[in-house]
Amino acid sequence: MIGGLYSELEAFEAILQHGSFTAAARQLQVTPGAITRRLNTLEARLGAKLLNRSTRRLSLTEPGRHYYAEVAPALAQILAAGERVHDLSLQPRGELRVSLPMNFGRLYVMPRVSAFLKRHPGIDLDLQFDDRFVDLIGDGFDAAIRIGALTDSRLVARRIAQTRRILVASPDYLARRGAPSTPAELIEHDCLHYTLFRDTPTWEFQREREPLRVPVRGRLKANYGVPLVEAAVAGGGIVQSATFAVAQELASGQLVEVLPDWSLVPIGIYAVYPGREYRPRKVEAFIDFVEETIGQPAVWDRVIGARVGGVAGD
Repeated sequence: MIGGLYSELEAFEAILQHGSFTAAARQLQVTPGAITRRLNTLEARLGAKLLNRSTRRLSLTEPGRHYYAEVAPALAQILAAGERVHDLSLQPRGELRVSLPMNFGRLYVMPRVSAFLKRHPGIDLDLQFDDRFVDLIGDGFDAAIRIGALTDSRLVARRIAQTRRILVASPDYLARRGAPSTPAELIEHDCLHYTLFRDTPTWEFQREREPLRVPVRGRLKANYGVPLVEAAVAGGGIVQSATFAVAQELASGQLVEVLPDWSLVPIGIYAVYPGREYRPRKVEAFIDFVEETIGQPAVWDRVIGARVGGVAGD
């Protein structure tokens, strides 16, 4: 009876944690049907319906809310203890689903994947590339790499590196159009604008702690940074970019920095994962590996020969 109740409570917790039967099944590495059976057995054991199910959403019933409020603290301790005991006897293992920014993932995570899998033969990686901030819990992800501001309070974040934002252009473009000496002169230039997080073409600068917002214009904008960098290399204009995205081009001389005396707000790069009392070892192994191979001094700073930003920390 105890073993059966444990699996039923584990399924109940996973459904609430991940928001769907499918995501709960993926987390527990069972079928959605098994999750359904466990919940049905728990409800039959209690003689009460715990969850309202519809095609669009799940919600706790009133008995479900009372029951979960009573058992959640003890359940969290039981599940965490079980995971700790399980992990003590095993190397990190299981499928690890990670959400990655497209360009950062391509440039700095994918080249290191083989080494990670070799170090941890019990882990299978499922990498999903998307520049938008996916719902880690709702979509059943174990972890993510995120760049920039973090807003989801359900997640735990660990900063693994920092990068500057800079303006760059090709030597050919600057020879033809001249290099701007102040941000205000950007209005006379072709500015290549990244639209994913800010559709309005405005670039923000800082100098001596005074913020300055400058409207820019240009004939090319996109929601993906790689084509904009490629356009800048081809002489198409000035682009604002994180240093990690243009390190190779700066090192080779294909791009040079514009307005180096003006700073833009630096960007933190974070490993994030759902907030839990106990972090699975497969998640810990991935985050430790990324920080070890990418973190400060960041690998892109080594490429361009200058350390950028501060020391990474929690």
